[in-house]
Amino acid sequence: MITPADRDDDPFLITSELEIRSILRSIQRSKSLVRMYARGNPDQSIMTTILDLDDSTGRVIVDISPDEDLNSRLTRAPSIIFDTQVDHVNVHFSGGNLERTTYEGMPALSLPYPASLRRIQRREYYRVEIPLGEPISCVIPYIEPGKPLRRVGVRIKDLSVGGLALVDTESQLPHQSGVRFDSVVLNLPETGEVTVSLTVLRVHTHVLPNKKEVVELGCKFNDLSTADATLIQHYIGRLERRLNAKRRGF
Repeated sequence: MITPADRDDDPFLITSELEIRSILRSIQRSKSLVRMYARGNPDQSIMTTILDLDDSTGRVIVDISPDEDLNSRLTRAPSIIFDTQVDHVNVHFSGGNLERTTYEGMPALSLPYPASLRRIQRREYYRVEIPLGEPISCVIPYIEPGKPLRRVGVRIKDLSVGGLALVDTESQLPHQSGVRFDSVVLNLPETGEVTVSLTVLRVHTHVLPNKKEVVELGCKFNDLSTADATLIQHYIGRLERRLNAKRRGF
């Protein structure tokens, strides 16, 4: 059973039923290989695939092992572990009540939809480039000495759970490492809004062919909350799936 404390302690834990089904569908459609084994016995595992999701029964249908003894052990086990990777993201979930079934006339196995799963980037702070056609709204409150508060809109070049890169084309912000920006509002498309604090770690100037200078500010998040980290992680996962689908021509 997943408790509120579990959700707070693990920013990669997914408990939304719709999000879980979406991730499982992605695994199915990509035909990703899934490692399946009884909890506590990883040395005896098989590589399987998700064949189908049966919404009418709420069960995941997976391919069966050619090893009949292993199939028997798996169906008797109280808990089964599943590990896979899809779109550069590691996915882990578990389940019990593994049963024999058939799929398109062939033997298969099924288990109930998991109540939760963990989705972890290959690197803890996997960084995704933000497409120009799908920008993130980023508004930074900034006060120059002797001037009133301004709310500066800045383009985000890339984003991770650890931080982001800002592109300042109009020299609206100070270009110094160590500068801190508080109450920064990020509006993540199809995901939600987060308010964060940033510290500039690096400053890099690009000179365009027309001689115009564009400054990139590499920033880290300060004390990012678990809830905000989860929203950012969800946005990155959705964006990666959409970009990969475009690359594959879907």
